Amino acid sequence: MQAGRESTNQDGGAWQDDFPIRQEVEDGCGKLRVFTISCHEGEFGFTVRAVEEGRQEGGYEFGAHSATSPYSALGRVRSKMRRGLATRYLGSASGRFDMLHDRMRGRIDWSETRGIHVVVDGVPLDMDDVARIFSSFEGWESELTIVDALD
Repeated sequence: MQAGRESTNQDGGAWQDDFPIRQEVEDGCGKLRVFTISCHEGEFGFTVRAVEEGRQEGGYEFGAHSATSPYSALGRVRSKMRRGLATRYLGSASGRFDMLHDRMRGRIDWSETRGIHVVVDGVPLDMDDVARIFSSFEGWESELTIVDALD
């Protein structure tokens, strides 16, 4: 344990006793989604990850890091979960996925069955799906930003 890191919880026990955590969070449609929140201590601090339960592919995932405290990272990941679930980017009223507005946010992912794909609103989209969605915006300008999931 490096100096300056919290090693106990509020009850005086080890922080490991508090993980994993199971938490329900309401999404933008009013649906409750259940997450398993785990923590890992590494050389540079604590990483907390929340993974949606019951999903083989896709699903929501959130992560946060703290150099000093698993509870600081937990607070950040819970905030990311609420913000991330509050906005819906995809609609499917037409029987296929389309953007609901001029913004789409997701996670780059890979699986053996799909290969590389993007997960938006917990839904895995193949590159062909993304290309079809983008085709309705032909002639528009776009911006792509890739950020570390732990930031």
